[in-house]
Amino acid sequence: MDIDEDVDEVWVTRLSRIFVSRSPLGALPTILLSVGSIPFILTGVFFVFIGLDVRRVFIGSQLLAALLSAVGPALIWRYENNIFTTFIQRATEVTPHEDNRALQAIAVRYRSFFSDVAATTGIWTVLLLSALVANLEYFASFGVTGYTDPAFLVYGLFAVWTAVITAVGIRMAVTTILCIREIGALEFSIDPLHPDGLGGLSTIGYFAIRTTTLLSFGALALPIAFDVVRAGDGSVIVYLAVAVYIGLIIGSFAFPTIYINRRANEIKRSIMNSKRERIHELQSQLLAGDNPENLETLQMKLEELRTEHDAYDSVSLYPLSLSIISRLVSSVFLPLFFAVVETYVI
Repeated sequence: MDIDEDVDEVWVTRLSRIFVSRSPLGALPTILLSVGSIPFILTGVFFVFIGLDVRRVFIGSQLLAALLSAVGPALIWRYENNIFTTFIQRATEVTPHEDNRALQAIAVRYRSFFSDVAATTGIWTVLLLSALVANLEYFASFGVTGYTDPAFLVYGLFAVWTAVITAVGIRMAVTTILCIREIGALEFSIDPLHPDGLGGLSTIGYFAIRTTTLLSFGALALPIAFDVVRAGDGSVIVYLAVAVYIGLIIGSFAFPTIYINRRANEIKRSIMNSKRERIHELQSQLLAGDNPENLETLQMKLEELRTEHDAYDSVSLYPLSLSIISRLVSSVFLPLFFAVVETYVI
């Protein structure tokens, strides 16, 4: 299924496409070398103002934060041009509607929803800038004299750029959750013989875990966040931002997985109840023995229904394959790694 090409792309993708369309390189290296260079340029200017005679922990943490904003546009590009579109195409395996118009409408609606990031960007940018302003004391330790110091203004630009990039990541998580929820509301099918061994639900699991994997890169900003908390005064705002991030990591995978499992179990019970009733009817006909000539046919139908019933009964409806679980572990491990390093090593 092709998504309507007239649907607007998110601004990061539109900006990246300008460079990609003019570059002889592939999309990923082009985005990293163009849009992805902005946070490193701002970081470099900041260090020109304050010098490098600062704590190594800060230098390393700042470079990791810059790396997040550098790879962010490439991750957003991948989500919009690969992960989301692939999910919609494969979702037809579990939503067998005539010409898939319902699924097409959902795809168009959530592509448009994803591109409309103005409100999310505004709120998230205000939150991060508030954390920056509240922690002026932290930057004073690097020689920043006040809010009008050129170094502080440059870092403010870095914070704004980081905010507008990560705000799209927030929108990405919400898009995945709401899109899966709406598709789950459709009367999708369960195929107990599907090669994935999950009734065909693995496509939903992969969509959720791929989104979670992209969001896990947000952990690159945790070292600078924890460093600010140790030395600054605006810890409440920083903790709030970190809590939002952790909530997105958990929610982007847990909610779709649990929701789809519940919906699939409802459909499974309905199918099994229908087959169970049919089995009882055939058993009654066999016991009655009114027409001996049809006994063999009835027996064959009964065995077929029992086989189908057992197949539905045994199918796992959690969209969790070994591959999905391994990706989930790696996605959770990255934030935990930085948290442990910050707490016990640095």
